[in-house]
Amino acid sequence: MSDNAFEVPLNEADGHLPDVITAAAERHTIAYLTDQGRRVAAIVPADEAWYWTPGWQAAEAEADADAREGRTRVFATADGLFAEFDTVRGDVGE
Repeated sequence: MSDNAFEVPLNEADGHLPDVITAAAERHTIAYLTDQGRRVAAIVPADEAWYWTPGWQAAEAEADADAREGRTRVFATADGLFAEFDTVRGDVGE
């Protein structure tokens, strides 16, 4: 989501904040406002703010660690995936 984040110096954003907000929303990314090269604020599209919550970021970090450590599985079919869900939940044959 932040792969194409962009920075806007405060002095350039002054008087153009609606344009910066629109650009962030249209690009589905974060616009960082900077002051002398230091990020001082972030504009995040409202419908994507959930992604940046501490809980979601912790889950993302856990998923990244699982992938790095090989704690993932690939299923040949969706049926195989759903069968695994049932097995893990203990719903087999119910």
